[in-house]
Amino acid sequence: MPYKRTHPVGARLAREEAGTSAVSPASETLLSRASLAPTGLGSVTIARVGDYWRDVTARGQIVGGVLLVAQEGKLRYAGALGWADREAGQRITRQTRFRLASLSKLLTSVCVLRLCELGLLQLDAAVGRWLPGFRPRLADGRGPVICLRHLLSHTAGLGYGFEMPPGNPYERAGVSDGLDQVAFGMDENLRRLADAPLLFEPGSAWRYSLATDVLGAVIEAAGGLALPDAIARWVTGPLGMTATSFERETGQILPRAYKDGGLPMAVDEVLEIDGCQARLTPDRQGYPSAGAGLLGTADEYLRVLECLRLGGAPLLQPASTALLLGNAIGDNEISHRGPGWKFGLGPLLLTDPVVAGQRQGAGTWSWCGLYGCHYWVDPEARISLVCLTNTAVAGAWGEVADGLVAAIYG
Repeated sequence: MPYKRTHPVGARLAREEAGTSAVSPASETLLSRASLAPTGLGSVTIARVGDYWRDVTARGQIVGGVLLVAQEGKLRYAGALGWADREAGQRITRQTRFRLASLSKLLTSVCVLRLCELGLLQLDAAVGRWLPGFRPRLADGRGPVICLRHLLSHTAGLGYGFEMPPGNPYERAGVSDGLDQVAFGMDENLRRLADAPLLFEPGSAWRYSLATDVLGAVIEAAGGLALPDAIARWVTGPLGMTATSFERETGQILPRAYKDGGLPMAVDEVLEIDGCQARLTPDRQGYPSAGAGLLGTADEYLRVLECLRLGGAPLLQPASTALLLGNAIGDNEISHRGPGWKFGLGPLLLTDPVVAGQRQGAGTWSWCGLYGCHYWVDPEARISLVCLTNTAVAGAWGEVADGLVAAIYG
């Protein structure tokens, strides 16, 4: 079938992966050539990035991870450092598969937009068209229309239990955030989610949410495939991403998950985050969570970022990519971010770096994952960064992520 072909973006980066792969488990590759442009990443910048990445892994702030930095499609720095399992003496490699957590959302958004291009979905159609049983109501009992655009942009009125104080309506309804081990499937989780009251009128505000998990069910209903097969057909397959999926390979052991401070996570872990609780099962088995369930490598995730940075082919048409990476929330504000930030149909958008106090260029799009991963793409500087680690939450946001930006932009 046509979708199994590997696009030149994937083929080129795959060659670079092979050409710069480590010969030892802990590896670092400096690919500093002459500056590509006046704003290019020169040898001094690349050395500064390498020094910083070595430092945070050497002192254990990050137990283990892979950092990739590319500019204009050329890999400029690659560092696979630290421990996959410190207690067992197993090192991180470029081939290590990480728990992508919320980095899964970008691939799900791409799949939804591809189905829109195929005429199987419509952005402004009500989700009830594909999921007639999913009809959450507001606290006053009204049942507003939720469309796919609301779900993609996290303006549907849904939330995440781990972003609410203990005793919240999601906890009382037994809703899973897609990160913990539960005894029920996706359909039951959506039923429970629909029983909890909406947090606001759809379209009137922004709140990070389980909306992407709802989209996973929409994909299955509209595409006629199980979610893992749909993501493989319309997203990972065309880019040759054979290591990115919801399932671990037979006999494969994922890197051990660690908490900040370097403590290994328990079998069922509860992370305290800003007065809220995130329930994590690192070796979770069960339904594929469209918003948090994918596993993958840093090299393959970079292929997705570069594909979208270049316009979307072969995954999406340029118009769909522009929708994905453009402001989809209007005048609504991003909670906890302040001015200068908006949200697209998948990633966070930096719309005004001066107002936001950021070094990256306008239009930079990004997101992070709770297990310790993050990415960003600066279209002005043509830089793509992916950082996958096994350390929550240090590898996702905060000092380490900010330090990498400072190292790159000087």
